[in-house]
Amino acid sequence: MDDVRDGVIGVWRVGRPGRLVGYVLAGGPACGALVAWAGAFSHLDAQSADSAGIATAFASGFGFFAWWVLLRVRLELTADVIVMVNPWGTQRLPWSRVSAVSLGNWGARFHTTDGFTYTAYALSDLAAGTRQDERFAEVRGVVEARLHRGQGL
Repeated sequence: MDDVRDGVIGVWRVGRPGRLVGYVLAGGPACGALVAWAGAFSHLDAQSADSAGIATAFASGFGFFAWWVLLRVRLELTADVIVMVNPWGTQRLPWSRVSAVSLGNWGARFHTTDGFTYTAYALSDLAAGTRQDERFAEVRGVVEARLHRGQGL
């Protein structure tokens, strides 16, 4: 807890294998679009420009999908709130509402004092392609230390 910098205790993103898939999903089609545009500029005709435009739209779609689902997803533990950026939205959970944390199939699950559960997809087995036990242990250590100090309840 002494490692708090600018109010941020820790940030966890999708694991390295998941990020690699995201970069490949974004970068592969982008390279294809660049090649298509190089071909369009070397053969100035409508068909080449159309093909390059379609390749660019395809690359933009894949890039946006990879960013939205894998590259922007993160869990931030700050001094005031827990921020969970998931593909389906962002949740901000004040520490005062947290009662426990557990690891589920879809990521770290934050249990609240009113019985609700919030999931941080960044620690999901599916998003990372590997088990998240070690990364979750770091998160659980921070959460439990915070709760035992009396700042979470």
